[in-house]
Amino acid sequence: MTHGRRNVLLVCALATMFALGVAVAIAGAATAADTDAKRIDRQVDRLIDSSGGIDITEIAPPPAVTADAWLVYDDTSNEPIATKDPSTQRPIASLAKLMTALVVVERMDLDEDVVTIPAAVNDLPADAAGIGLRAGEKWPARNLFRAMLVHSANDAALSLASSVGKGNIAAFVELMNARAKELGMSSSEFGSPTGLDAPGAANTSTPVDLVLLSETALTDDDIRSTVALTKITLTPPGTDRDPVTVTNRNPLLGSYDGVDGIKTGFTDAAGYMLLIHEVDPTTQGELVVATFSSSSEKTRVSDSRALLDWARPFRTRVTLVEGGEALGTIPVTGSGRTVEVFACDDVTASVRAGQRVRERIVVPRALTAPVHEGDEIGQFIVRVGSVDSKPTPVCSATSIPVESRLDRLQRHARDYRGAWRSGVDEIEGAWSSTKEQF
Repeated sequence: MTHGRRNVLLVCALATMFALGVAVAIAGAATAADTDAKRIDRQVDRLIDSSGGIDITEIAPPPAVTADAWLVYDDTSNEPIATKDPSTQRPIASLAKLMTALVVVERMDLDEDVVTIPAAVNDLPADAAGIGLRAGEKWPARNLFRAMLVHSANDAALSLASSVGKGNIAAFVELMNARAKELGMSSSEFGSPTGLDAPGAANTSTPVDLVLLSETALTDDDIRSTVALTKITLTPPGTDRDPVTVTNRNPLLGSYDGVDGIKTGFTDAAGYMLLIHEVDPTTQGELVVATFSSSSEKTRVSDSRALLDWARPFRTRVTLVEGGEALGTIPVTGSGRTVEVFACDDVTASVRAGQRVRERIVVPRALTAPVHEGDEIGQFIVRVGSVDSKPTPVCSATSIPVESRLDRLQRHARDYRGAWRSGVDEIEGAWSSTKEQF
């Protein structure tokens, strides 16, 4: 299959996907007449065929939500999709615990370290989320880490920060702000490890900065696996207390297919916050959705759900080359023979509307015998937007053994005979031409 044909098929596949996506986005609207659908289809075709990227809000505008600020981010190709006021600093409540978690995993051994609960837990507000930690108790660091991220336990966050800061919470907060600077979170300021409203302890950020934070945090296995837990059971030290079971405060975890984290937040100053990471089970496309200051606990769920529903249909998974498809030939040095190569597996890509797809086959200019059928000799790389997908192996369809001395002599003899025959043919042709002149 040629590149041109693959591009045509890609356009067709995307056009089909977009038509479906737009239908989902406008379903139920009184104005979604057939003529409007045809107009949108024509617009989709035009945008796909254009040489540059497109703004998918031109195809179907994002839904109206109650959040004062939000950002939908394509975590597959590292691009924002749509936003509302993404750069204004606002209070972030317990979303600050995501930075607390990052600093903790970078400075503690969760499986080996034991944390002594500080007296500062007694100063937390009575209505602050927690697991009832008591000053002086000794808890495994991992249990506190899970309680902080799953249940947003403020006493757990404070205890971890105290341990890392060697009893100095302010020293831990300095580490939080230093890490934010390293990540390029230029519009963020951390004042506490909990995110609770308190005089002189502001925690502010933006949707843009929190996406930066989430991208780094989710590369850590401890953080990623913990924010995906739906509930945990913790056994307090000693024998006078029953095990504590707490559930994850993320309302979309387990109820929205593909959501695997990451964090909720609420204070009076911040309102209802939600930071979501989602992996589409069909396309494997990843989205991060940050919503700030939704109007209620219920609408922060519906806001995030609506934005996910809107963004997901604009991505599809396409097959660019089928496994086994011939890609060309490569010469084998000194043998006069060539090896046919093929894609060892299907070459697929997860593609969003308007993204450029570039294909690159990386193989040697020549091979050296022996070459065996099925040998992996190169890679087929697909770049979607600015990100390379996982390479697909390129394999040999031909076996070329190492030549024996006799094989080489016979090949050279054939070459000499061929050269001699060509010379004879040339002389005879010239002589025939000369005879015709007389």
